[in-house]
Amino acid sequence: MDQTGLTASEKITLFSAWGLIRKDLDVHGRNVLLLLFHKHPRYIAYFDFTDDPNAQSLVDNKSLYDQAIHVFKAVGALIEYGFKDPVLFDATLRKITRRHKDRPVYTEDILTIGEVLLNYLEQALGRQMSDSLPDAFWKLFQTIAGRFPATPKTPIADEGGDDANDPQPTTSQRQDRASDAP
Repeated sequence: MDQTGLTASEKITLFSAWGLIRKDLDVHGRNVLLLLFHKHPRYIAYFDFTDDPNAQSLVDNKSLYDQAIHVFKAVGALIEYGFKDPVLFDATLRKITRRHKDRPVYTEDILTIGEVLLNYLEQALGRQMSDSLPDAFWKLFQTIAGRFPATPKTPIADEGGDDANDPQPTTSQRQDRASDAP
């Protein structure tokens, strides 16, 4: 295992899954951000959508598309290039954290985004998703989140997504599952 925290098999799994969605990064990225905002409305304030003042809604907002493409390209750079070169992986992660240094982005925020993205991938890939993808993906996002400052001790109330009937595991449950993995 190298700086990515992933085995060769996990890298192949992630690379294969990424290849299935990379052709439509704008659509998939927009969908992930919209899903994030639906489940966790407080994240809308983390983004600036003012570059498209004529948009009637977030669905049509070109600022959202632009930001979604940047987010997905960063994840794609880690997977497509960083997995081949651990030094590049590390440099890409440093750049990502530097860009977010002056923003209130914490470990828990990255894990929340990872959870939403994984939920989306499960829906988008359907039967094409391998059984090993969730664990590999979660390990990647734990590595990314580890580069961000710890979440402050004072809990920030979330305005949604805390439905007790939601069958999806919580971030802490996924963390526990990943820490139990070999």
